[in-house]
Amino acid sequence: MDQDVDPDDAFPDVRSSARTALIVTVILAMIYGAMFSMIGSSSRSGALDLWVSLGLGGALLMLSYIDLRTGLLPDILTWPLVAFGLGYAAHEGFLVLALAGAVMGYALIAGIGLFWRRAKGYEGIGLGDAKLLAAGGAWVGAYGLPIVLLIASGTGLIAALIAAQRARSSPEKSAIVFGPCLALGIWGVWCGLALPIVET
Repeated sequence: MDQDVDPDDAFPDVRSSARTALIVTVILAMIYGAMFSMIGSSSRSGALDLWVSLGLGGALLMLSYIDLRTGLLPDILTWPLVAFGLGYAAHEGFLVLALAGAVMGYALIAGIGLFWRRAKGYEGIGLGDAKLLAAGGAWVGAYGLPIVLLIASGTGLIAALIAAQRARSSPEKSAIVFGPCLALGIWGVWCGLALPIVET
């Protein structure tokens, strides 16, 4: 969700309590650790990769908590994440692939949001999510985006079903934050199919 929302054209209230947001973030942190241990440690064994992975994981968890707590993904965190991803890609020699991923990631979510707004008459997904997926594209490249979206969509569907069950309403009427789902997808691809692995 974007950080600048017109009160007359606001998203559904998807904010969680501080306790719920903290619990979910802790669970995500455990999942991140397990994923890195199982599929990321072998390809991310260098000192630079370990520090970069720690920074990326920390940023994704922070964004997930903020999104859960406020329903917002602040520009002050998403844009620097894009920049650092492109910087890392440039260092590793994959800048073109990362730049393509960033542009494609942003355009895809922004396009879906525009389509939803025109079809439904209200906002369904924010530009904050588009910026987060742009960051994901910068970190994992264009080739990694489909898998990011697959993981995020699957996680989002599960979250929507849980929310619908708790609200005793249909899934399509249950609003959830999508940032943590995207973040999990980005982390999963970073661990298993990141830029240094996609060599030609």
